[in-house]
Amino acid sequence: MPAAQKTPFYECQHVRPSGKKCRAIAIRGHRFCYFHLQLRRAPSSVTPAEAAANGATATVPAAATIAMPMLEDRTAVQIVLTEVLRALAVNQLDAKRASLLLYGLQIASANCSRLDQIGNLHSVRRLELTPEGEEVGPLVEFD
Repeated sequence: MPAAQKTPFYECQHVRPSGKKCRAIAIRGHRFCYFHLQLRRAPSSVTPAEAAANGATATVPAAATIAMPMLEDRTAVQIVLTEVLRALAVNQLDAKRASLLLYGLQIASANCSRLDQIGNLHSVRRLELTPEGEEVGPLVEFD
C-alpha cells in the first residue's frame, strides 16, 4: 500500500498593525486563516456618502471617513483612536458619535491588554507583495 502523501500547511500571512504576524494555519488554497480571510472580505471603512445614507447627522462633505482596521492589537486601537480624535478636532465628527466610538475603543483596549499575552506572535522583518498589490507577511510552510 503506498504511503500517504503529506499535504503541506501554510501559515496565515496577515500582519497586524503592530508588525506581528498571525501564526494560525491558512485555509487551503488561501494566504490567510479563516478569521483573517473573512476580515479581508468585509468593508474596512465607511465613506461620507455611505454615512449619510445610513442616517448620519453630519452633512456629507463634513462627514469623516475613518479607516477602521480590525481592533486586534493595541496598535490598531491607537490608530483608530488617533483617527477619531483628529476627526473630532476638525469638526468632522459629532460629539455623540465620537463618544460612542471612544467607548468602543475603551472596551477594545481592555480586551487587547488581555489578548496580547495570548498566541505565539513574532515580528515580521519583510513583507511580500501579492498580485493584487497587498502587503502580506512571508509564506511559511509546515510539515
